[in-house]
Amino acid sequence: MQSHSPQRILITGAAVRIGRAIALRFARGGAAVAVHFNRSQAEAHALLAELEALAPGAGHRAVRADLLNPQDRARLIPGLAEAGFIPDCLVNNASTYRRCSLRSLTPEQVRDDFEVNFTAPFELMRDFARVCCRGSIVNLLDQRVAAVDPGAGAYGLAKKALRDATEAAALEWAPEIRVNAVAPGFVLPPPGVAPEKMEKFIPGIPMKRAAAPEDVADACWFLAGAAGITGQILFVDGGLHLTANPVAEKPGAAPGSVSL
Repeated sequence: MQSHSPQRILITGAAVRIGRAIALRFARGGAAVAVHFNRSQAEAHALLAELEALAPGAGHRAVRADLLNPQDRARLIPGLAEAGFIPDCLVNNASTYRRCSLRSLTPEQVRDDFEVNFTAPFELMRDFARVCCRGSIVNLLDQRVAAVDPGAGAYGLAKKALRDATEAAALEWAPEIRVNAVAPGFVLPPPGVAPEKMEKFIPGIPMKRAAAPEDVADACWFLAGAAGITGQILFVDGGLHLTANPVAEKPGAAPGSVSL
């Protein structure tokens, strides 16, 4: 399969967790990485030092933006372009996740969950198409897009909307821009949550293991460079999406009890 390794990549939420693994993977491939962060400034600058060691002189940089702020996110890609960093790949990784039943959702929770998990990545996709004109986009979804999980609340609805936007943009923007997605399953527990909280769900996964952040990063790297692939969702969930989702928490579980 023909491939084209990206040269300059913008990764949202890149300073920590899965985003950090994605940044390291692309730097190992020789790409210049723009590390987007909001509150994790110290972690972002520590990551920059690691990226420079992997790809010296590539032009890595850190860029702050609050994705809940429309002005911040509207400046993100144009600001990079004005500074001479025009991405040829965008990875929409940043997201928030909370467990909440549909009945219990407040209007503010719905708004905030959609802003971060759908509106922000969708607007960045459109800015990428307008400013960068060609390249590839990889959106981070969730294995729940293949199932029904009411307890995932507005997060689950927003990720399904982003799935639909991935497919629509892939069709509208071809052949200049390819748009794909990675749908992880269980990867890391949320900060402050003991690993055992997640481990009890592992037996319900066909592969009997959680995905590693590096597994998700490898999938992003593959889709970013696979010139013949667009409009696809690559599940990195050990086969969980093929089941009836037996490991989903009950709708009444506490918000944030498990992070995917």
